[in-house]
Amino acid sequence: MNNTLPIRKPQQKRSIEKKDKIIKAGFELFCEKGYHKVTTIDIGDRAGVSTGTVYSYFKNKKDIYIASFKYFLDSHLRPLLDEIENLPKPVDTKVLIDKCIELFINLYVNSKQTVNELGLMQDSDPEILQHFAAYEDMILSSLVKAFDNPNVTKKNLAEKMYLLYNLAEILGQEHAFHYHRNINLEVLRHQITIMITYLFAEE
Repeated sequence: MNNTLPIRKPQQKRSIEKKDKIIKAGFELFCEKGYHKVTTIDIGDRAGVSTGTVYSYFKNKKDIYIASFKYFLDSHLRPLLDEIENLPKPVDTKVLIDKCIELFINLYVNSKQTVNELGLMQDSDPEILQHFAAYEDMILSSLVKAFDNPNVTKKNLAEKMYLLYNLAEILGQEHAFHYHRNINLEVLRHQITIMITYLFAEE
């Protein structure tokens, strides 16, 4: 169901808190049941508001989904990225690599059901994929911004960070889901560190 009424932009504290309750209720339900098994009625019930109130803040269930997972990423990823951006300058290459790897291991291990749900929805819904692709760009920009080492070339830095991002994400997934039980995760981590360190040192 899509809402055809104008969407409210809350200004007062009470309205903002009500919208936040809807976002958090939606997030909990999407993680518990999956997107397709949740209704706006369920979300309103969990948030303690009417379905009409839900539709006064959101056009449809997909809008709630997007808002709820932005809330999750902002509350979980942003503090970790801030920590990386605030590393002492000039940043030691191995410290930065280690911090990036830890970021994804912590994200996947501590929130694997949540991250899995988001991954499934991105695979099945191009609109949701487009929305959250912006978060990948934000993460990459933060990593590039964090890297300040006069002994390391800036040539192709964004592309090198993209490789680090993807390899760290793979390692986080393996820690959370154990897709390949014949892989030694400590050895894999060591190999990633060696490879990315070499890339950063490349002219």
